[in-house]
Amino acid sequence: MKLQHMTKGLLGLAAVAMLATSAPAAIYTTADGAGADAELRESQPTTARGTGTEIASRISGAGGRNSIIYLKFDVANITPYELANDITVRTTVRNNNLSSGRIENPFVSNGATAGFDYFVMDPTIAPGTDAEQGTTTDPFDNQGADWDEATITPTNAPAYDFDGDFYTKATGTIGTPTQGLTYLGSQSFDPNDIGANGWIPIGTPFTLTTLPPNSPLHQAIVAAQGTAHQTVTVVMGVSHAADHPVSGWLNFNYLFNPKEYTDVINDSSSPWDGLARTANPFAPALVTVPEPTTIALMGMAGLGLMAARRRR
Repeated sequence: MKLQHMTKGLLGLAAVAMLATSAPAAIYTTADGAGADAELRESQPTTARGTGTEIASRISGAGGRNSIIYLKFDVANITPYELANDITVRTTVRNNNLSSGRIENPFVSNGATAGFDYFVMDPTIAPGTDAEQGTTTDPFDNQGADWDEATITPTNAPAYDFDGDFYTKATGTIGTPTQGLTYLGSQSFDPNDIGANGWIPIGTPFTLTTLPPNSPLHQAIVAAQGTAHQTVTVVMGVSHAADHPVSGWLNFNYLFNPKEYTDVINDSSSPWDGLARTANPFAPALVTVPEPTTIALMGMAGLGLMAARRRR
């Protein structure tokens, strides 16, 4: 009888183990809940660019159009289980001219490629806070962490360093990011994604390397769940500097699909071209990546113990 009860218990653990190890990744896009996405272009300091068909980042020079991307995710429903596992930040390519010259550095023998830096915003930044100066008197930074894509601009965006210097990134640098931002990591384009037509097909995922539990992004999600708005903003911008020697990278607009973009256009080479869909698969997203949990490991160990008892 004891063996029968133990067998039932172990089978239960095994079932939990299989569920834990096969649970699908959850996806939280900028189209969900209170999510939003926007491009902030320094050359148009009072123009809101949150409802168009592209979001872009570039670095140029004096008189250019330096721009970065703000991605806001509703994190109210992210669970403790998901927070105990990896999370990635995924966007999808919007350019149909991301050729090798736009991503590969011909002057570097190790094959360096163009890429993006990622930061997460402090979700507790309040309206009226001048995040980059650390004061509360600037009337411009009045959006707060719960910004509105219809009104956000370089002059009112939280954690945005608007100084009119087209050589300076609004996010600061990896070592000294703009106040209110924390560095998450960098990601380069993959030359292997270039298709037969010579460019990366529109709709191709561009994903920040997986962030492990307790990363600054995980911590920001926990903090955001304690706020009224329950959103987290990820900021991404091109990683090369305005004085970068690769002319194909400088002043080139690296485009990604916003939540408003629901289909592949202008790229017949894309495997997503013309596919029927009921949702927007191209919107920027937080993707949770479940891994085996302690109870899953217990279930596997239990199966081994049960097999051993049967042999005896």
